Amino acid sequence: MQSSCTLAAAARFARPGLMVALALASGAVAQSPERQNQMQDLAVFRREVFEPSRAYSPSARIKAEQRLVKLERRAGHLSEAALTVEICRITALADNLHSSCFFSRKAGAPLGFTVLGDRFFVTLADPSNADLLGGELIAVDGHGLPALRTAGRSLTGGPAAHRDLTFSTVLNRLDLLNALGVADTPQSARYRIRLPSGRIVERSLAVTVREADWPSLPAADRTPWALQDRATIYRWRDAPELDAVVVQLRGNVDRPERKLHDFLTEAEANRKRLGRTNVVLDMRWDTGGNFLLNRDFMRAWPSALPTPGRFFVLTGPATVSAGIASIAYLKLAGGDRVVLVGEPVGDRLMFFSEGDFKELPYAGVMLLPTTERYDFRSGCRSYSDCFTSIAQPGGPTATPLAEAAEYDRTYGRAPLEIANLDPDVAAPWTIRDYLDGQDPGMKAIADLLQRAK
Repeated sequence: MQSSCTLAAAARFARPGLMVALALASGAVAQSPERQNQMQDLAVFRREVFEPSRAYSPSARIKAEQRLVKLERRAGHLSEAALTVEICRITALADNLHSSCFFSRKAGAPLGFTVLGDRFFVTLADPSNADLLGGELIAVDGHGLPALRTAGRSLTGGPAAHRDLTFSTVLNRLDLLNALGVADTPQSARYRIRLPSGRIVERSLAVTVREADWPSLPAADRTPWALQDRATIYRWRDAPELDAVVVQLRGNVDRPERKLHDFLTEAEANRKRLGRTNVVLDMRWDTGGNFLLNRDFMRAWPSALPTPGRFFVLTGPATVSAGIASIAYLKLAGGDRVVLVGEPVGDRLMFFSEGDFKELPYAGVMLLPTTERYDFRSGCRSYSDCFTSIAQPGGPTATPLAEAAEYDRTYGRAPLEIANLDPDVAAPWTIRDYLDGQDPGMKAIADLLQRAK
């Protein structure tokens, strides 16, 4: 059974497409290796991503089809980065977060960026550029922030905040910036940075292979618990100062050594053992997986919490997919006892997902076909193309019949109807938090509990 509502799945190697095979068989086109590689990627994209997707509106599909035909004609005459950018822009026309490119890591300028609000800050640098840490990006090769933001948002689908989040991860990819028209060359660029002191620095930076020990923010000795141990998908800790346990989920997946449901059961048992009244559930980096693994636990969890205990759920722009579903089930079950703290979640309450990830080896991206609807606003009452486990009981779905029967037999259906998941208490990250090693969400929760005394 495939994981549902996921942004993290195993990729398959693509096979040459029918279009390429026919052209080679007919001998009608003398194809260079470059054109063959690009046409293979485009054939896989068309057949296995673009055509099956239900995320495009009718007008967006027409526009995307026109651009794809033009791209196919130009295959073999484009750089790798130019092909990548145009494929991603065609995908982004669906305006659906899961209809986005997921980029492979490649060498770039020796900086790493974090988006805070709609601004980009240096939070990683090689030792020779460590003085830039905490600085705000102003321009690249004379292209200011508005132009950079517009170019970056064209690469991926979904709400603006998540488009910016994705763009922040490729702001050092000079090949992509060049193909987007905001860097003069794919080898080097001039980054203009405003330092925390207010001083403006302009520095020419070339492509560099990243090292594991580069300086970063927050500094190692000031990193809040929430940002530590980033390779661990789920973990918990005691927080006696909040009369709570803190539970962090970075994904909805089972690990070889531990299942998600078992972890949550253990965390709840530890809360009871310690006598804590509250739960802080940190979902700010829950990028998805299979929400069915913990759906029933989330629905039952509020009944286990003693009155007047509350759930304080931390959310942010990286909270997407199965992470959103988990919060929605908890909120519906817990009502006012579930307090959302932080920033808005990263996606809308209606989106398209599902399908196996497809790899385009030449372009260096993976994409999802997005074949089934998720409607958390109205319980899929008006749609027949929803994923079966959130569709109306007995109603039609877009899930293939054999898979739907297995899902229905194993999990049953539980439609979601929730007006919004807006934060009850705003607690956005700032660059000052990164510099000082503070967690604004945890501070906001502490303030709430203090005022309640």
